[in-house]
Amino acid sequence: MSDPLPDQALINEYRSGDEEAARRLFERYYARLIELIRRQLGWRLKEVEGSTDIAQSVMRSFFGRAREDQMRFGPEDGLWPLLVTITLNKIRNRAKFWQRDRRDRTRQVTLAEHNDPLESEPLPQDAAMLTELIQQLLEPFPERRRKIIELLLEGHGVGEIAALVGTTERTVYNTRMAAAKILEQLVTAGEG
Repeated sequence: MSDPLPDQALINEYRSGDEEAARRLFERYYARLIELIRRQLGWRLKEVEGSTDIAQSVMRSFFGRAREDQMRFGPEDGLWPLLVTITLNKIRNRAKFWQRDRRDRTRQVTLAEHNDPLESEPLPQDAAMLTELIQQLLEPFPERRRKIIELLLEGHGVGEIAALVGTTERTVYNTRMAAAKILEQLVTAGEG
């Protein structure tokens, strides 16, 4: 489902304090940024920089500039060209940083050796473990609170969930806190 609001409208909402608008912009462009970065990183830079780190840096720069109202583009322009420019500049600057003579290659540990899960697709057993963990997390809750947790996991905002489920925002917050405690217990028990 595509987001019908244009980029500039979401940026204006973000400037006025709407964090949901920021989330929508992030979701609209983050995956595209990751793909762009993965295509643009040379093999040497891939050894020392992760694509998710650069993408998060791009988004941090963008949101900082957007909050300070430091960017303008016309109603027909989208945000993507600006994000591409920021991304390519960051990649170029990181490459320059790592090419300087004072960088000691013997102190660098490549990301590829550590099978960084953020740099690869999840394995089927990871998805199965996550499904089992979510089922264990939801088990102690009655149906209404399960729905709240499911909506939280889908990324809905607290106010939106309260309206959808027909409850108060306080109930949504309390449910989120209880779910976080149970999740922490499940993870701790799994590590032991």
